[in-house]
Amino acid sequence: MRLHLKILVSLALATALVGLSAPSAIADMQSTQIKRHLCQTVGGGRFVEIPGFPGEMIDRRLIPDIRWMKRRYDIFITDGYSTSSIHSWNGEHPIGLALDIVPRWSRGGTWDDIDRLAYKTEPVQNSPRAPWRWVGYDGDVNHGRGHHLHLSYMHSPTEPMEPARVVYTRRCPEGRVGKTSSASSVQSADEFTPRSLEKSIAPVVPETR
Repeated sequence: MRLHLKILVSLALATALVGLSAPSAIADMQSTQIKRHLCQTVGGGRFVEIPGFPGEMIDRRLIPDIRWMKRRYDIFITDGYSTSSIHSWNGEHPIGLALDIVPRWSRGGTWDDIDRLAYKTEPVQNSPRAPWRWVGYDGDVNHGRGHHLHLSYMHSPTEPMEPARVVYTRRCPEGRVGKTSSASSVQSADEFTPRSLEKSIAPVVPETR
């Protein structure tokens, strides 16, 4: 009887600890919806597997954006978080904030879909929309239709293999989400560019491969 009681108590304590640890993983991430399509998230960075893309990893704060792109543009991710020498060491792949994208052929995806996504993220060459800080496609060496689309996200300075403290995304990740106090005082997503945040984000590092 005593042994049975000890087992029950142990199970209860274990359940309580799990219940406490789950919210804490979310609580360490604070998001602010700056505009409808622009979110700033402080903390909570961690490299995780990308659902639906075995073997690929990314900073977990990009997962909602990936789901949106996958659903709307039939994308297939060929690389995310990576420390391979084929990528710039001081770029976004080694910190899990870059994606290499091609069509998802198995679901009927085409390069027309990728063209639309590229235009969505960068309507004018070298002038990406926030939250993207560098877009590699037509006009960029080793990028473009028939090769791949590269998307890098805006973030605070950090070191390779270390998640950035602050990350900007199109959609807010799960966790506590607040709103700016005055919408009129905030720039639109189109005006909110890497250049307008150059003092608080890391410098742009174009990929050449």
